[in-house]
Amino acid sequence: MDARWCALNADVLRLVHKRLPCLVDRRNMRRACKSWRAAVAAPAPPQQRPLPWILMPSAGGPTFSCAVGGCRRHDFGVPDYAREARYFGTYSGGWLFLDFGNTRGHGRHVLLSFRAKYCISLPGIVCLDLNPSIIRDMVMIAATLSSPPEDEHCIGAAISSYWPGMNGARMHAFWYMRRQVAVMPTASEGVFGPFLEDVIHHKEAFYFLTAQEHLHAFAVPEFRAAAAIWIYPPRKIPSFPHDGRDYDGRDVARYLVESRENLLMVVRFVSDPPQMPPRTSAFKVFEMVELPINNGEAQYAWKELESLGGRMLFVARGCSKSYEVADYEGFGFSAGVYFLDDDRIYDEFTVLLDDTARRFPCRDSGKWLLGAAEADNFLPEQAPSSYSPPAWLLP
Repeated sequence: MDARWCALNADVLRLVHKRLPCLVDRRNMRRACKSWRAAVAAPAPPQQRPLPWILMPSAGGPTFSCAVGGCRRHDFGVPDYAREARYFGTYSGGWLFLDFGNTRGHGRHVLLSFRAKYCISLPGIVCLDLNPSIIRDMVMIAATLSSPPEDEHCIGAAISSYWPGMNGARMHAFWYMRRQVAVMPTASEGVFGPFLEDVIHHKEAFYFLTAQEHLHAFAVPEFRAAAAIWIYPPRKIPSFPHDGRDYDGRDVARYLVESRENLLMVVRFVSDPPQMPPRTSAFKVFEMVELPINNGEAQYAWKELESLGGRMLFVARGCSKSYEVADYEGFGFSAGVYFLDDDRIYDEFTVLLDDTARRFPCRDSGKWLLGAAEADNFLPEQAPSSYSPPAWLLP
């Protein structure tokens, strides 16, 4: 590097470093020369939460881009065995949920640390209805955790299915971190049970959202596990006034987001008339509100929001996040919903069950502003993937 660049004023360097939205660019700036490293290594005011990165599948394995970095791609240094995995979720701190070799449940689920480059094995088999004599292969579709995976009391929750015998059902599943068998306490409901859309950890409980827009709540402190016995909390179903909305018969996908200590439900609309492959056309956002209790009537309702109130919602099953636009001034963000391809729009179980059908279009990612006529695509065009759709990474 030219000596004149190395002699830049330290205050100027710190200002430049602070305004770099991409964590990778900040790291590279520290590596440029000794004087730059010394300048930007000085204590700085606390930074806002980093925004999600976008993992994008490619022929040689995934690359990633910062959502605030103009979608410039960086090499994604994952182990070779994870280069063609299905990425089905993320957890704060750079953790990724992976499934590779996932046909008919015979895959292996892992939780990969992007920072430390090591993984924790997750269950690939499940005990049905808490009966240890009934064990099946399982596939996880979406997952989350009660606490960081390093926590010895960490519990995982997933929307899952099992084989043989349950093609198409989406069931509740739970496990203790570093145990290799999950439990599916409501497996007997089978395909006649509620269709699960999303799962989130919120206020010491796992909440599952159904297609009828009801919630199933399982209190984390009530989980117990001995050597071979699971005690799981009773499923609580907060009362809502009706079985969801019809949305004029349109195809939708639903997400749960924790925002300002409350739950939001984000509803994603598929284009009408349908396109091939399907594309997202709009969103609606609802807030869970408590109703006055009156003679045993409904306790809660989903109230549609007319404004996001300066929030950015990054949505994906099991890992949606809310951020305040005011915390990211100068980065060109506005209040809206930021989304990536969702398997539900592409006949999810056909993709999971049939190797020849495992093709993810990778064309339906973008941002949507409340009230906009259509969504904007913020990712460059890319070829379909044979192993995974795009995914968020929470650094």
